[in-house]
Amino acid sequence: MINSCDQLDSSCPPAAESFSKAREAWNPLLEVSELSCGYGDQVILDKLNFKLWPGFFCGILGPNGCGKSTLINTICRVNEPLSGSLMLGEQDLCAIPRQELAAQIAVVPQETHVAFPFKVREVVAMGRNPHLSGFFGSGYDLENEQVDRALSATGISHLAERAITRLSGGERQLVLLARALAQEPKLLLLDEPTSNLDINHSVKILRLVANKVRQEKLTAFAVFHDLNLAGVFADYLFLVKDGTIRYQGETREVITEEILTDLYEMPLTVYEPPGLGRPQVAVRA
Repeated sequence: MINSCDQLDSSCPPAAESFSKAREAWNPLLEVSELSCGYGDQVILDKLNFKLWPGFFCGILGPNGCGKSTLINTICRVNEPLSGSLMLGEQDLCAIPRQELAAQIAVVPQETHVAFPFKVREVVAMGRNPHLSGFFGSGYDLENEQVDRALSATGISHLAERAITRLSGGERQLVLLARALAQEPKLLLLDEPTSNLDINHSVKILRLVANKVRQEKLTAFAVFHDLNLAGVFADYLFLVKDGTIRYQGETREVITEEILTDLYEMPLTVYEPPGLGRPQVAVRA
């Protein structure tokens, strides 16, 4: 169990009072305006307005089926938006060619079934494809420096020659994170990256992402189900219910008993463990 921010190293978020100043100092990387998204004629999320900033680990919370994954899929253009706009920097995200977009946005999914026994290094090297040119990515290089760096950052260099089909679920998630980091994205999207993982692998993955956010001014946006992990790692949270962003704000502002009780329709207790400096949540008996 995490008992203090000291154990989080540089992944521990800065003091809350610095958030507003930090946001003022950076232009948003992603600006979403009046966005509606869904499938066909079915609107799942309607008229969303929010921003994501470099150097911030932002998260999204909400009940099952509220549209969290739908939003992630729309931002990375697996689904096209039904209406509204998404601006990536000064560019219309929907007008950016897909290969160019893939060089700027990387996704870590909940899980990926890999049917073929690709070596870990091969899977991570696939993250370099958006940066390659020519048919089938002429110049594909398994010994690429970014590939080695991503393997090292995620602590899986020793698994580089092992087949991904022989890895545990937690190890596979680290491989997917390494693949995403090898893309050298500006925006990292994580769709429930710690689902079905033990606490050790969950914290390891989120700490790695938080360190990248702090050290390299990466923009991270993650779907969370675990309220306590969100309380520790997220700087800013969007809380979704009934097709819209019901609340948004710095973590301490929105992880409250009143807000969470409304969001999940059950009584929850919010407290701050000594030395942690971050809100945690307990279920009432």
